[in-house]
Amino acid sequence: MTSRLDRIALRHTRRAFDAQLRDLDARPSTPVLLLAFSWVLYGLILALFATGVWLSSLSFPGVGLFFGLVVIGVAVELRPRFGRPPKFATEVPASEAPALHELVGRVAAAVGTPAPAIYVVDDEFNASAGAYGLRRRRALVLGLPIWNALPARHRVALLGHELGHFVNRDPRRGLVVQPALTAFARVVRLFEHEERGPDSFGLLVIHWALNAVKAVVRLVLRVPQVLLAVAALRDGQRAEYHADAVAARVAGRDAVVGLLDLSTLLDSVQMLVKRDARNGRPVTGWPATVEGLLAEAGPGIEARREATLERVTLFDTHPPSGLRARVAAARPSEGAAVVLDEAWNARIDTELARHSTRAARTLRQL
Repeated sequence: MTSRLDRIALRHTRRAFDAQLRDLDARPSTPVLLLAFSWVLYGLILALFATGVWLSSLSFPGVGLFFGLVVIGVAVELRPRFGRPPKFATEVPASEAPALHELVGRVAAAVGTPAPAIYVVDDEFNASAGAYGLRRRRALVLGLPIWNALPARHRVALLGHELGHFVNRDPRRGLVVQPALTAFARVVRLFEHEERGPDSFGLLVIHWALNAVKAVVRLVLRVPQVLLAVAALRDGQRAEYHADAVAARVAGRDAVVGLLDLSTLLDSVQMLVKRDARNGRPVTGWPATVEGLLAEAGPGIEARREATLERVTLFDTHPPSGLRARVAAARPSEGAAVVLDEAWNARIDTELARHSTRAARTLRQL
């Protein structure tokens, strides 16, 4: 079953890639099936909540209350999530890092979106941007291990891509369709197979029976989960390609291609950066390590790009970085709208020095 789904995912991923190559500036749109199912699901959530309240009122306290609370619990589990920045993220205000905020503001202006709040985290080789909370406050989250490892031009490309998500009409990021894409995964987790059973034979039979029922429920839920994943796959991938296109206009095509190739080499990047951290190398020296890795990988980069297709699944949130690098490389060469010069980059490093020292200490412990 899994291999068949993986083949479907690979086929759709290649089709999305070919379509993007034919129209490099194609933008996503929310599939009708996804929208329709989302509204149905919202109706179901409200109906479940109302049913739970009604059942709870039948007998208080009593059996009705128990079943009512269970139904209300399912409705609550299916609800849309407003999200929040990572638990251990630290907000960096403009008063503490004016040069960083200036850079993010310049990139945001080039993208055509308001500048977000900035957060940093100590141990993530990743970055993200999104709207959080009921007020949908925009935030940019920078993983310091990857930020500190990036040369200046790739930092601009990273910001361009992440802020590009605010203007690329990504169908996966709207509150309207979010429950349709996440609800089934959350419910499936409630019915995960339990490995260890009780010691007595009677309880063991019950344990086996419950696992059998859970397996049937997981199979039933898997069908709509897969259908929705397929519906969202093409336009979700277009959103990533479009964010890369936005980044190319901000940082230049070559900077984006280099950033995506580093994503292809992420395992090696992580290994080398952790080695630098353990050896006590200052974070300002980490970009040189990354530059050396890119230069060394250059002759074989096409093979590394192709290898990223070996791990494609239907539930991937991004197209393989190798395909993204190929699409970015196919774009016409364009100059950077925002150039981070050496002095400006150094000021940002100085502003983040306290956080970077803590992040390096975290890496040495991993």
